[in-house]
Amino acid sequence: MNGQIPVLYWYFDERNDSKIYNSAEDYEKAFKSLENKTFKYYDKDINSFYAAFEKYSLKNKSVLIWGLAGLNCEAMALWQDAEHVYVVDYNKPVCEHDKITVMNHEELVKNGIKVDVAISFSSFEHDGLGRYGDPLNPNGDFEAMKNAQDFLKDDGFMLFGVPQGEDCLVWNAHRIYGEKRLPLLLKGWSVEAVFEQESPVGQALGAYHIQPLMVLRKTDGSRL
Repeated sequence: MNGQIPVLYWYFDERNDSKIYNSAEDYEKAFKSLENKTFKYYDKDINSFYAAFEKYSLKNKSVLIWGLAGLNCEAMALWQDAEHVYVVDYNKPVCEHDKITVMNHEELVKNGIKVDVAISFSSFEHDGLGRYGDPLNPNGDFEAMKNAQDFLKDDGFMLFGVPQGEDCLVWNAHRIYGEKRLPLLLKGWSVEAVFEQESPVGQALGAYHIQPLMVLRKTDGSRL
């Protein structure tokens, strides 16, 4: 951003094929732990999802998960009775469930689906930094947010979270969003609700563990 935000350094090379293998048995275990509130996902942030699901139903809806770092959002969507779940990642994971379709970005474009709900949690802050083999692009996160609209129905919503705090680029790990870059990231979206366990205000530079869960809708202008 032309020197407007500081740059820190924390480098990763995770271009290899995904090592994520989620078996059918893993999903059954996940559903049980979600039911009894022992499911582990980003520490306290799992509680934001529980709160969101009380107000925003995924039942019988098609859901698109942007990026998967383990067994998490896709399991939550299935637990909430989603009709079908699409997982998109640069490095395709293996997800053994008959209601999950895994694709890379090129396959998604060819598929041309439109879904009821999108989920991107701790994902788009990486886009364009090359950590996962994605093309280097300073505005990769902005383009990812625009791209997400193309596959979301006009009456759909997105559950969305990125690290928030003091604006910062941590090369090449992730971006942290504050008063300067967050409004640019959310351009074309309206924030309908926010579920958070801790406020990002006053966090130290480089702190990335606070990711409020936002419910986003396309603005009228983005639907034209």
